[in-house]
Amino acid sequence: MKVKITPGAVKGEVTAPPSKSYTHRALILGALAEGETVLTNYLDADDTRYTAEALRTLGTTIRANGSTLKIEGRDGKFSVQPGRETIFVGNSGSTVRMVAPLAALTPGRVVFEGEPRLYQRPVSDLLVALKALGIRAASINRDGFPPIEIHGGTLLGGEVVVSGLITSQHVSGLLMAAPYARRNVRLNISGELLSKPYVDVTIDIMRRFGGEVGNINYEHFVVTAGETYRGREYDIEGDYSSAAYFFAMGAIGGVTVTVSGLNSRSVQGDRHFLDILAQMGCEIDFGKEGISASRRNPLAATTQDMGDYPDIVQPLAVVAAFASGKTLIRNIGHLIYKETDRINHTALELRKMGAEVEVTENTMLITGGGVRGAGVESHNDHRLVMSLAVAALFAEGETVISGAEAVGKSYPGFFRDLAKVGAKYEEV
Repeated sequence: MKVKITPGAVKGEVTAPPSKSYTHRALILGALAEGETVLTNYLDADDTRYTAEALRTLGTTIRANGSTLKIEGRDGKFSVQPGRETIFVGNSGSTVRMVAPLAALTPGRVVFEGEPRLYQRPVSDLLVALKALGIRAASINRDGFPPIEIHGGTLLGGEVVVSGLITSQHVSGLLMAAPYARRNVRLNISGELLSKPYVDVTIDIMRRFGGEVGNINYEHFVVTAGETYRGREYDIEGDYSSAAYFFAMGAIGGVTVTVSGLNSRSVQGDRHFLDILAQMGCEIDFGKEGISASRRNPLAATTQDMGDYPDIVQPLAVVAAFASGKTLIRNIGHLIYKETDRINHTALELRKMGAEVEVTENTMLITGGGVRGAGVESHNDHRLVMSLAVAALFAEGETVISGAEAVGKSYPGFFRDLAKVGAKYEEV
């Protein structure tokens, strides 16, 4: 799908879509728990559908009823039907890394397959950890990437050393499954753990389902075996990652854009985008109707360590393209393993729009000054589509984004919400 965006002023209010991170985890914990879980305000998008379907393959009953999902918990006991051992997860790294530990609780062989890009997303840290917990787990092509196979049964538990330098998703998956191990589980992190706030989300929702995690400076995590989850009603909060694009519009355009449906006390790390915008000269208002971003003074360049905030690097790069001076975004080497190479492909597309962007293996340096309209590509990256759409709204001339359907991965209603704030776009 190609979308043409015509520059113009935007103003108004949208409601944040449900959090993708919380929806993934609520589905998984509901499947693990004893009893029924009812999810309200869940995200119905490509990635979360892959997670739901993976859980169904493992024997979980999940039924949609209007705006709710009902999950019949398995109490840690999963199964696969003969001939249905293969789970297709598209390009959802979250699904493969967080559901594979549940496959470890499933007697028999389970295979995870996906789209070509998934086969470039590393899972070796997860496989090493599962092996240390007593599970046969392997990369089918012996290269540390999907497709992978899990021969499950009994998760023994014990101490495991894992790296957190590429992603924290495998840490989250292991923590969620850990209460169903035979012995206590202790995850020892080697090196720096990146994307820590996503582990905070995992710990937060585990506690809401009755679990508990000991977190020692993000270096050691301890889970007691036998403290299992209980089904419950759970309402998914709004997504700060998705809201960031609308806050970016308020920052660049200077006119107030408001996002409702967000938890102002959320542990979601991408809430940090508001702090960054404030540092760049924006006004952030936490009002009764929602959170608003606007600006009276020119945007100022900034230097930011984004090791914990990979999903807001692209909207930050767009805001930086309109700021005065040079913005340095660092500690982002792990972005090359996302839906696309988010360092080089983001730089490539912004350069097509006239932005000056320099990259290294771990940084982006953006010189502000504005952008012009151009033909750009999504590289099948939902976040790149939304970031380029923001840039297009304030460019000189029209922009056509190819592959815009990629937004379905996390925010199917993005273009509909774009129209709510006055944006002009059309499919071409």
